[in-house]
Amino acid sequence: MSKKLLISALMAGSLLAGAASAADLRFALSDDPDALDPVSNTTATGITVLTTMCERLLYTDPQLNIQPGLAESWDWSDDGLALTLKLASGVTFQDGTPFDSAAVKVNLDRARAPGTQRHSDLLAITEIETPDPQTVIIRVAQPAVQLLGTLAERNGIYMSPTALEREGDNIGRAPVCVGPYKYVDRVAQDRITLEKDPNYRFADDYAFDRVIFRIIPADGVRLANLQSGDVDIIEKLDPALAESVKADPNLAMFQNYAANSQALMFNLEAPGPFQDVRVRRAFEKAIDRQAIVDVVFSGYYLAANQFAAPDSQFYNTDHPITPRDVDGAKALLAEAGVTQPVPITLLIPNRPLSVRVAEMIQGMTSEAGFDTKLNVVDFATTLQLTSDGQFEAWGPIGGQFSNDLDAVAAQVLHSAGGRNVGKYNSPEMDRLLEATRAAVDPQERIALFQQAAEQVMEDLPLIYLYHQAPIFAHRADLTGVQLTGDGFPLLRNAKFGE
Repeated sequence: MSKKLLISALMAGSLLAGAASAADLRFALSDDPDALDPVSNTTATGITVLTTMCERLLYTDPQLNIQPGLAESWDWSDDGLALTLKLASGVTFQDGTPFDSAAVKVNLDRARAPGTQRHSDLLAITEIETPDPQTVIIRVAQPAVQLLGTLAERNGIYMSPTALEREGDNIGRAPVCVGPYKYVDRVAQDRITLEKDPNYRFADDYAFDRVIFRIIPADGVRLANLQSGDVDIIEKLDPALAESVKADPNLAMFQNYAANSQALMFNLEAPGPFQDVRVRRAFEKAIDRQAIVDVVFSGYYLAANQFAAPDSQFYNTDHPITPRDVDGAKALLAEAGVTQPVPITLLIPNRPLSVRVAEMIQGMTSEAGFDTKLNVVDFATTLQLTSDGQFEAWGPIGGQFSNDLDAVAAQVLHSAGGRNVGKYNSPEMDRLLEATRAAVDPQERIALFQQAAEQVMEDLPLIYLYHQAPIFAHRADLTGVQLTGDGFPLLRNAKFGE
């Protein structure tokens, strides 16, 4: 099947200026985002809103090359232990606070504090220096090749120090950043409203006076709202509905091929038979990944058994996806000495595609000696329950849409990973992931990630299921929507009509 990659252009750099007539853009999201705070955010929809609001420190192009943003240039020291960033001058936050090196330091120090969602992303940083207002020097203990990519994601979205001093960790309720759109208000489970900041340095390149995000979890309802003209663009189009969009001359669509993997994560601190890796492996053997891709995603996604996609240079080709093996699953359960059927409850967010995946897993595993039940709850509740450790297994959980495989893997597999709610703790995995950050030689880094993939398959703290290629659908006369390298929409030069 031919799959279209939207060519990303970046907010920074030379782009055509001039906006079309003012209008509102109505954007339907699949989930209500969590806090609009880049430090505590865990949802892709939250990054979508923050990326619309805020300019990043750096960006990436479609080939994941680093491009300028609020940092106009950067340079590594010869020993690879100091990264010097030169910031754009004359820039202010939306509340008038100067954007300078001190602001960058405040935000990075906050993000890398122990216990934050971003802590593991920024472990390499040992010190941040601010020799002048436009210069930031980030020091690392050992070469950290992933750091530039990390700063081109939400780790490069910064809140006003003035607002942080006032709001503290509640900043996500009223975020203030540098960027084209200011936060106005939010109605939980309904909408988030942004308005254009006329003082933003590239304000003339933004056609829309307001961006209104509407929360519409049901895939069919999101599409119906697009077809009726109640919204202008939707995310996460159900692949089963893609052909109807293609057939409608008033609509258009594109796919986002960012690095992302979806998995079922086990809680390794939950008592019961799944503490035994043989039971987890039996559960995996019962699952037909390709059938899930074909039935639920109409072939638009890719089956997965590793954090890297099969066409990636980081994929470990010594361990391809194996066929479903019901007899092998039953044999492992017998070897483990557990009573069949083995009970397990999967915690599932109430997104239709996630539920359909879970229902297929439920049916497949029931044929292999498991009594699989589903606990389907709203997404916010899944985040709370997983944070509290109140689950046996949950998913599909996504590795981050990322500029670098480090974030995809480390967030869920490193013992200090912000999304490692399953409490996987492997000194060998930690060693491998930390070594990838110091590996300047690309081939050495590839080999380390491939070893990490092998370690995952040995320990099986989670079961990779598929790689996403989310589909955006929109009014055909909406042009110029671009994507960051990690797969989130940018509205610079987006407009209706010619």
